[in-house]
Parts: sequence; C-alpha cells; structure tokens
Amino acid sequence: MKLKKTLSILAVASSLVISACSKSGNSAPDNNQQDTTHTNNFPKPKSLQEMSDLLSAAIKLLTPTIYMDLSAMNLTADQINVTGINAFQNVINKDSSLKYAYTTVQTYNQLAKVLQYDIKYMPFKLGINPNTVPAGTKKVNSYNDLITAVTSSPLGQEIPIAITNKTLDVTTMQLVLGAQTGYGFIVYTFNADATSITAATSPKGLPNSTIDMNDCIARINRCKDSVTQILARIITPGMTNDQKFTAIYNYVAPTSYDYNFNTPSLDFNSQTAFGVFVNRKAVCGGYSWALNMLANGAGIQCYNVSGYGSNVAHAWTRANYNGGYYYFDATWDNSFTAPRTYQYFSLTEAALLQKNHTWNNTMVNALVAEK
Repeated sequence: MKLKKTLSILAVASSLVISACSKSGNSAPDNNQQDTTHTNNFPKPKSLQEMSDLLSAAIKLLTPTIYMDLSAMNLTADQINVTGINAFQNVINKDSSLKYAYTTVQTYNQLAKVLQYDIKYMPFKLGINPNTVPAGTKKVNSYNDLITAVTSSPLGQEIPIAITNKTLDVTTMQLVLGAQTGYGFIVYTFNADATSITAATSPKGLPNSTIDMNDCIARINRCKDSVTQILARIITPGMTNDQKFTAIYNYVAPTSYDYNFNTPSLDFNSQTAFGVFVNRKAVCGGYSWALNMLANGAGIQCYNVSGYGSNVAHAWTRANYNGGYYYFDATWDNSFTAPRTYQYFSLTEAALLQKNHTWNNTMVNALVAEK
C-alpha cells in the first residue's frame, strides 16, 4: 500500500525543520522556493485520510515540522488551506489524546506543490523542568494538582501553571477542570497551550443567574461560609471520617428536589451548593456540589461524577469511605430516611450500574488512582 511507503519516510521528512521565523496561518504560496516537485522525497498523500494519517504519526513522534507533496491530490491553491485544516481536525477528532498538538501553521509552495506543516505542541508534552518554573506559577504534576491549583488561587482570576508531568492526558485534565472546580458558578479551562487556567462565569439564561464574576465570587464565598457553619453543627469531636461523611450525607440528602429541572424556570442556584445550603432546594448538581464542599471541608476526599440516571443527565458523588472509594447519590436518596434505608449510599461501581446509572469513569478513576 502506498500509504505505508509514505509513512516509512516520515521520520526523514520530519527532520527537515524550518528556520525560526514568523509564518502566516494561511497556506500562502511561496514561489521563491525551487520547484522540487520531481526531486523531493516527501510523503505524497492521495487523499484527506492519508494526510490525516501522516499528521497523526508525526504528532505521536512530537515532530515539529513535516512536509507533504500534494501533487497527487489535484487541489487548487485555494483548497489547500481548508484541506490542511480538515486533516488536522480529523486527527484530533479521531484521537483526543493528541490534543497536546493544539494547532498547526501551514505554508504552501504552489510551484513545488509542497505543503509545510509546523505543529505547535503544549509545552508540558515536550517536557518542563520543575526546577525552572517561575515563582507564582502553580506546578501541576497530577490530576489532583489541577484541583489544588484552582482552589488555592484567588477566585475568578487567571492562574499561570506549569504541567510537569508529560504523561497526563489533556482531555482528562480538561474534564477535571470542568467537573471538580468552579463550584458550578465559575468555568475554569486551559488557555490554548495549557500554560494557564482561565476563568469565566457560568452560562446565564435561568432565573437568578449570576450577574458577573463578582456575583459568582460572592455566592461561592457564601457557600464556603455555610460549609464552616454546617460542619460546626453536625461534626462532633472524636468522629471518624466515615461518621463525618455519614453526618454530611444525612444533612444533604433531605434537601427538597427542585422539580423545575430541565425547564426555563429552574433556579440557577439549584445547580450549585447554594441551592442546598441557602434555599434547601436543588437538583442533582446542587446535591453533588454540597457533598463535595462539605466532605472536602471535613478533610474527606470527594469528587463529582456526571453521567446518566435512567437515561437522563445526572450527577452524583464518589468519596473516600470505609477504606475505599464508593459512589453516593444523595439526589436519588432524598426521599429515603436516614440512616439505614438509603438505597444509593456507599455503592460499588457494579452496584450503581445495576441501579440505572451510566457514566464514563476515566476522569474519576484517574483522580482516585492518585490517592
């Protein structure tokens, strides 16, 4: 197969790194270069899929620059840029683990019909020496470090980070930021090259939505004050962590369910711990965040989990309990009475699957594995 031949010479072709100079993101023709159409030894893809395969192989090798001879594809100069972009998007869509290649810059020699790809990688994947990280930049060596980087920083501000572990998966890190930080009020995400964490307010559109970042911060701080006050009431000296978590669950589970779920009338706060702590009415996200904040406030490791319950979008909890990490669904337990009639308290994965819960456990398993 001719594709195998092109792949076999990729390592040689990719070694032809361009000199450091600024390049346009467009595939502008460079007619000053020699016509090497009949003399180059570059891979010669014949389809978009073959271009994607070449790019995928190059990204896996962290190749900075590759060249492709597009003479066999019969593309016009105007089609080159779009085709090149589509080839790259195909790679990322097919294998999200390659997202550490966050963009490419293309330069097309129209005379030679050679496309030059400069591939831009997130710095962590190329390796960051922890000893060279500037003061004030948060070091991230694990998935849990991402949570700590956010919770130890001022609310709502951009956080400079240095990911010092090149084995971390970009998609999993993005999921951690989305599910385990922000308290439902602030959305934390990576910037383009994952050298900082940016903050934005959660989407508006529901009654009592936050007004701006200051409003988000005020509501989060009120939730944190509630955590301090609630724990002071329900936790007593000498309690074990399991007893503490049971007391926390007994506080959260009886919260009234907000039956405006999935309607335009849903109170924005019901998706957050504010709904549980202040309004005593919430949907699953509020139950989950309340358990998360109270448990972590009591020194018990606790994570939010999202998926589906009976084929409806749903959220619940995984926490350190009874010597392991078990699942808890305070939302579906809100109609039961403490302490021994709960149906969704301290369940194994297999047991929860039997109760019509489905989810992708990659992120939460990665977090738990580090503990």
